[in-house]
Amino acid sequence: MQIAAETSGHVWAIVPVKRLSRAKQRLADVLSRNERVKLARTMLHEVLTTLCAIPEIAGTIVVTGDPMVANLATLFEARVVTDVMEAGINAAVQQGLKTLDDSSTALVIPADVPFATARDLRDVIGELDRHPVVLAPAFSDGGTNAIAMRSPDLIVPSFGDDSFARHQALAQASGIDCGIVRNEGLGRDIDCPDDLLPWTGIKKFSLTAALLVEFNIAERLRAAALPASERHV
Repeated sequence: MQIAAETSGHVWAIVPVKRLSRAKQRLADVLSRNERVKLARTMLHEVLTTLCAIPEIAGTIVVTGDPMVANLATLFEARVVTDVMEAGINAAVQQGLKTLDDSSTALVIPADVPFATARDLRDVIGELDRHPVVLAPAFSDGGTNAIAMRSPDLIVPSFGDDSFARHQALAQASGIDCGIVRNEGLGRDIDCPDDLLPWTGIKKFSLTAALLVEFNIAERLRAAALPASERHV
């Protein structure tokens, strides 16, 4: 069902979220399954909290096949779109975008950018006054940590490693002027072990930052780097 036309001109946030039990597989060498679930849920909580603090956001749409995620989303009064196929982040994003009216503005943001602030995301939204599409790159892997579009069908999202360059190319191929916003909090996602290092930016006292301290990540990474014969000495 499409969002009603009276929301036209407002920004709708799309947050794709895979099942928590499958989240953050790249961290399996450092975190247990239960720890990865806890981390993924905490990061989602932070992203939803941040979106609620942005006046320009008319509402949030969470696309997921996980009942636990859906329950959390409803606590934030987010709309839940059931990801029936669970075919990956880009298919999930497309499901969310299809619920929007053609004249609605879309902000696509993954659930693993817990250090993004409301100011970071407002900077992205603000650039829509000058550019039909705005991208915020990830700093670590060439990925994309946010896409804003004046209408939900300007480019087809293609998230993943090196997606920042792909999204720029997609916009260029369609003759669409593309703005870029780089900022510290939004630029850092948590996807691989090196991303778990302590955060010292604006949200250094956030729930995610506290959880990483609780996990004793620095010591775990040090231990993981040792030869196997020395790890339990």
